[in-house]
Amino acid sequence: MKFIAVLVGVTLLIAGILAYSTIPNIHTIPVQSYLAIAGPEPIVVNPNSQSETPQNVTVLSGKDNEMILNLTVSTGSGSPSSIQFKLFTEPELGNCMRETNPTGCIVDASVSNETISIPVNASTTYYFGFDNKDSSSPKTVLLSASLLATSVDKVVTRDGELNFAALAVGGFGLIVALYGVAAKTVIPWE
Repeated sequence: MKFIAVLVGVTLLIAGILAYSTIPNIHTIPVQSYLAIAGPEPIVVNPNSQSETPQNVTVLSGKDNEMILNLTVSTGSGSPSSIQFKLFTEPELGNCMRETNPTGCIVDASVSNETISIPVNASTTYYFGFDNKDSSSPKTVLLSASLLATSVDKVVTRDGELNFAALAVGGFGLIVALYGVAAKTVIPWE
């Protein structure tokens, strides 16, 4: 038995195992979940009028929440058209739907066939407003809305490059220790 080889091998083995077990490798995993808010239901907006559709939205705490709206507008005959779309919260109901100088709108845009993404951070009642006052024909709006909640999960594993290097050091130490145990000591005076 070669004592120095055994001592070096055991030291390397212990150092490799300790390094493997103490070096974390952190993986970040994005997690997304969809929650339907409003299904694709037709909303008919008469000519020279406005329409508001309220919808309660509950955001998921600890996550980044985004409302995704898909809007398709057509005339009564089915041909594509456009309409003024407004998104607002309940306190802004009177302000955003005003004909002149509307205020408090989260979205105030002319839409035809659009997908709109809006970050939301409060659980409240949101209103989907449609203004068809400048048209003489009824418009049909297909609206579907969903809430996309995104978060990042962290997972600690032992599968990184440094972990494998530590295992290699430990394996080398095991080989050196086994060599030291198996080697015959040569006594020079024999």
